[in-house]
Amino acid sequence: MRITRRRRGVSVIIAEVVLIAVLLVSAIMLTGLTFGLFSLYLSPAEVAAESVSCSAAGNTTTCQVTLTNEGAQDVSTTGSCSLNEGTAVSGSVVDGGIIPAGGSLQGVECVTNGVDLSSGSLVQGALPLTNGGSAFFTGTLE
Repeated sequence: MRITRRRRGVSVIIAEVVLIAVLLVSAIMLTGLTFGLFSLYLSPAEVAAESVSCSAAGNTTTCQVTLTNEGAQDVSTTGSCSLNEGTAVSGSVVDGGIIPAGGSLQGVECVTNGVDLSSGSLVQGALPLTNGGSAFFTGTLE
């Protein structure tokens, strides 16, 4: 009685490796579409404050800012902001909104109450963005 052994061919192993590779690529693509992971590879929003004009009336300080986005993604301002002239004061964003990719948003205001500043004071501030970043600005109180 003669026993013959079956040898597995190399083509079966190559077919299994190809199937595993196709499965991994499909899983990565599905994950990317589902969770938006491909947006990580795009350049983020790069927002800067271009022009700043600050004024005070009583204990209310208002800084009007033009924001410019040089990145590839739109980003929005949040509802809060902060000013600092020796003391940090939280305020609210008025006329905020979406800063388009490659564009600008004019007339964004950071309005704070509770600090009486004198004319000529240097005011620093931050406008938080929905992507986790902030647009920092510096202005002189008129």
